[in-house]
Amino acid sequence: MKKLRFLLTLVILSFSNCLLAQHSFEKVISEPEDQIINDVIEDNDGNYIMVGRIKDTESALYSSYIINLDSTGNLIQEEIISPNESNSSLLFNIHLFNNHLYIIGSQAVTYPDTSKLWYLKLNLSLEIEDSKLLNIPNGRWFSYMNSIIDSDTNFVVTGYTTRMDETNNYNNDAFFYKLDSNGDSLKSKFYTSPIPLHFSFDIIEKFDNSSYFAFVSHFTNIFGTSGQRMILDKNLDSLAIDSIPKQVYDYYSPVYLNQNDILICGKRGAEPPIDYALNVLSISSNCQLNDYNIFKKGAYREHPAMFNSVSKYRNNIYVGGTSNLDYYNPFWSNFNSWFHLIRINDGLAPIWEYWYGGDAYYFLYSILATNDGGCLMVGNRYDDATQEQERDIYVVKVDSNGLITWTQEIPTDKPETTLYPNPGTNQLNIKTSINYTDFELINLNGQVVIRQNLDKNSSAINTESLKSGMYFYRLIDKKNKTIETGKWIKK
Repeated sequence: MKKLRFLLTLVILSFSNCLLAQHSFEKVISEPEDQIINDVIEDNDGNYIMVGRIKDTESALYSSYIINLDSTGNLIQEEIISPNESNSSLLFNIHLFNNHLYIIGSQAVTYPDTSKLWYLKLNLSLEIEDSKLLNIPNGRWFSYMNSIIDSDTNFVVTGYTTRMDETNNYNNDAFFYKLDSNGDSLKSKFYTSPIPLHFSFDIIEKFDNSSYFAFVSHFTNIFGTSGQRMILDKNLDSLAIDSIPKQVYDYYSPVYLNQNDILICGKRGAEPPIDYALNVLSISSNCQLNDYNIFKKGAYREHPAMFNSVSKYRNNIYVGGTSNLDYYNPFWSNFNSWFHLIRINDGLAPIWEYWYGGDAYYFLYSILATNDGGCLMVGNRYDDATQEQERDIYVVKVDSNGLITWTQEIPTDKPETTLYPNPGTNQLNIKTSINYTDFELINLNGQVVIRQNLDKNSSAINTESLKSGMYFYRLIDKKNKTIETGKWIKK
C-alpha cells in the first residue's frame, strides 16, 4: 500500500484569507482527474477532513482520496492512496475517535466481480497505522454505504452492493456489517433480493443502545410504499419493520432531535411536485409522524444530499440537497443547479433558506453542522462547456446566518444599506446613506461583473445580462476602502 503523491492545486473562488470569527469560505478544488468527496468530519482544531475517490486519467480506475482543509479553507494536505494499481478503491465514511481517524471504504479485488470491505486506521497526519480487508459474497461490489460507531465502540455499516443477476442486469442488494474497533469482523448480513432497488441507506443506534434502526427501501410491499424502517438486534437480525410516514423514501440521514424523536430527510413517492422536494420529517421511536415540512426551489427537482442531508450540532440543525437535479443525467448534466441549504428549528420551520452555485451543474454529497454554529457543504461542480466527465470538488462553508463573509475589516459605524429584491431577477435596487460610493457585484470566480457609482441615495442597476446564481457585492468609498459587503442571489 503506498501513497502516490501530494496534489497542491487549489482554485479559490472567494475572499477568505483572514476570516471573521465564524469562518466561511467558498472554494473549488480542481484536478485534471474526476474527483468525488463522500463524507467530511471536523477535527478538534476546526479542520475539515474529507474522503472519497479520484479517477486516474490513464487507467480509468479510481483511487482513494483524502483532503484536509483548515478552518479558513486553506489546503493542509491532499492524498491519493492506491493499494493496487490494477484495481479501484474508494472511501465512503470517516470517523474521528480517540485522536485517530477511522475510514470505511472498499477495494475491488478482481474488478468489478469481487470487492472487499476496507478498514483503515490513520493518525491525524493521515499516516496509515492499520489496514484490513474483509470478505463479502463473490460477484458483488459496494455501491453505497454509511456507518456509525455504536455504544460498544463497534463500527456498524450499512448500504447496498451491486451484482449482475441471471438476466445480466444490475441488481442492488442491501447489507449490514459490524466490525470491532480493530477492524475485525463481528457479524454481517448480505441480502439477495429479486427487487433491483433493494436499498439500505442509513443506520442509527436506538437511544437506549439496545438495538438499531435501519432506514431502508423496498424491503417489503405490504405498506404500499418503498420507504421503511427496520429494527435490528445487536446481531443484525431483523426484529420488525415499519413504514416511513408520508411515503418518504431514500437518503434519510437520521439524526436524534431528543431521546425519542428522529429527524430524517428524503424523497417522496407521491404526486408532483411534492415528490421532487426535500421532505423533512420528525418521527417518534415507534415511527409515528411528529412534524413535517417540504423545501423546494420553484419548479425545479430537488434531491437530498447523496450521503448526509441532515446534520445537527447543539441547537443548530441543517438540511441540504441539490436544486434542479438532472434525474436523467445526474452527474454530467448541462443544467445549472444549486446547493440548497436550510437552517431549521426543532419544529422543522425554516430559520433561513439559501441556494449556492447556479452558474454550472452542482451536486451536493454531504453537509456538516460545524462547531462554530455554521455549516459546511461539499459536493461537485461540473461545467459541461469546459469539462468532459471530469468533476471538481466544490466546498462551501457558511456562518450561522447562511452567509459567506468577506475578510475586509468593516467599520463599526458602517452605513445603512438596503439591497432589494434579494433574491432578485433583472433589476437590483440599492439605497445607501452615503453618497459617492462605488458598488461592485462579483461572481463566484472572483470577477467583477458590474461596477457602478452610486451618486444618489437610491440607484437601480440592470442585471438582466447576468446568469442565475449567487453573487457577492461590496460598497467602496472614495478612498477605495471597502465599507460594506454582502450577498445577492439572482433567480
